[in-house]
Amino acid sequence: MKFKKPFSLLVGCAAIFVALIVVDELEPESVEPVKKQAVLAPVSVLKVTPSQHESTLTVLGLTAARWPIQLKASTSAQLKWLNESIEPGNLVNKGDVLARLDTSAVDANLAQALSALKQAELELKQAKHEQTVALKMLNPSKSSSFARREPQVLAAKANLQQAKQAYVSAKKLLEESVITAPFDAVIMKRHISPREWVEAGQVTFELAASDSIDVELPISEMHWQQVQAALVEPSINVVSRSGNTWPAKVRYVSPEVDSVTRQRQVVLSVEDPYQNKPRLFPNQQVQAIVSLGLQENVVSVPLSAMTRDGYVWTLDINDRLRKESVTLIGQGSQELDIRFNDQSDKARRVVQYPLSSMLIGKQVAPRFNEVHVEAMLAGKSNAAQIKESNQ
Repeated sequence: MKFKKPFSLLVGCAAIFVALIVVDELEPESVEPVKKQAVLAPVSVLKVTPSQHESTLTVLGLTAARWPIQLKASTSAQLKWLNESIEPGNLVNKGDVLARLDTSAVDANLAQALSALKQAELELKQAKHEQTVALKMLNPSKSSSFARREPQVLAAKANLQQAKQAYVSAKKLLEESVITAPFDAVIMKRHISPREWVEAGQVTFELAASDSIDVELPISEMHWQQVQAALVEPSINVVSRSGNTWPAKVRYVSPEVDSVTRQRQVVLSVEDPYQNKPRLFPNQQVQAIVSLGLQENVVSVPLSAMTRDGYVWTLDINDRLRKESVTLIGQGSQELDIRFNDQSDKARRVVQYPLSSMLIGKQVAPRFNEVHVEAMLAGKSNAAQIKESNQ
């Protein structure tokens, strides 16, 4: 019994020791708390490097006919002859006959006016003859002006003048019965048909000058300074939606600013728009590409990069946002040519799509958008090809 008791104690201690070892092995290791990293907002950026740049400004405009005119019938008559080969779009020269009206009534009026004219001339000669006889028979110092036949002669002269004007008017109506082109023109519309009865004042044809066409460009205040500087020696091309190009020059600059839009209007002139194909017709939307000359420290950014208030967001070396003021140099169909007002010779990372919630100094995660860079380069290449083709 004495031997078993110490042995039992020994076994119990060993069991306790083993249990402690097992518990120690099974105890989980202490895990240090993991610090959560702040999630940075991704921002699409473009890297831009300042360089010399041939800047252009692209402005949308609308073509307008030069000297639009309506040819109206002077008298009511039946259409005697119509040049049926003249259709809208055809070119006519000054003096070309477009139509002829029946002149029966006009001939009768002209004959009547001629008869009245000859009668007035006869009456004037008669009045002068009577005056000569009266002056021989009367004492000039004691006779009245009526007796001397002075008012009768004046009345005869007035009647003759009236008869002359009536004859000139009747002759003018006869001449206008032949409808002719007043200048070199393009036929815009024809409103009459063969053998039609035409009323006085009815529109027969609508024409416009064929030597040039106007292009009306509304220029905003933001672009006016650039355009005004470029108009000293302008190099302007007008491009239609189909891609056809015509050289243009400045016809005039409107002296007034629109009271609603606060825009100025520059009117361009394109020479001989109807002579060659493709033609440039009125009421078409076109682009006017204005060359602004060679500029220093210019970068090209997408249209979306500039905010409504005219600023551009960039990133510093620590990927923090900053808002910078810029000067607009030129504008294309897909990009803006700008110059940074501060350290304009430094390369920058420009935020492509700025948000109204952006804060100055906030750190972001930049994401470079190479696709848009390629698109801008392609657009500039197309513009260069257009310029070379014009040259």
